[in-house]
Amino acid sequence: MSEETDIAKKTVRVWDLPTRVFHWSLAILVLLAWVTSEAEGALFWTHLATGYGVMGLVVFRLAWGVAGTRHARFSDFLYPWSVVRTHMKEMLQPAPARFLGHTPAGGWMIVILLAVLAVLVASGLFAGDEGEKGPLAHIAGAGLADGLGEVHEILNTLLWSLIAVHVAAVLFVSFSTKDNLIRAMWTGRKKNLANLNETVAEDIPPVGALRVAASVAFGIAAVVAVLW
Repeated sequence: MSEETDIAKKTVRVWDLPTRVFHWSLAILVLLAWVTSEAEGALFWTHLATGYGVMGLVVFRLAWGVAGTRHARFSDFLYPWSVVRTHMKEMLQPAPARFLGHTPAGGWMIVILLAVLAVLVASGLFAGDEGEKGPLAHIAGAGLADGLGEVHEILNTLLWSLIAVHVAAVLFVSFSTKDNLIRAMWTGRKKNLANLNETVAEDIPPVGALRVAASVAFGIAAVVAVLW
């Protein structure tokens, strides 16, 4: 038996390549945007560029949440509140059930993060203060641009608070379920354990080239539209 066959029997493929690339690319861009948030001159243009990149990624994820593979779709991980509440109670008990894709609470955290990122980027486009201004601040006018600048800063604080909660939850779930979620988002595979809260634990189908092209084109088109 080959090593690859042995690994395939012990693990199950969950996250497709586009989802993983999106996740880690977004993490890098958000960190870079934070580092350059108070910059001026050339570094401020780096901040703008990362904002456009985040915008494209958010649009791509929204499209991929509809056209993507099984566990990337919103329909797979957006559970009713009753399920979320039950899941959060079970997480405080020994050996809680594992979910092959996102957990109920984790799924809604993704939606909240995407929404905050979308509004954060949108406010940044029109934001203005005493220093550098967003590329569309002249459209908003001085008064509104200043207000949106404050909104932009508040949303940035909110975003990093949510990221802290997200990271803490990932570490907690990884420890309580013995399922390394960080490694899974890197490799795309999870351990095929018995206590999965799923009726079927099988590999996702290969990613269709047309779906990838359409989703990427959608994200690029959004950035180009804003730049224009």
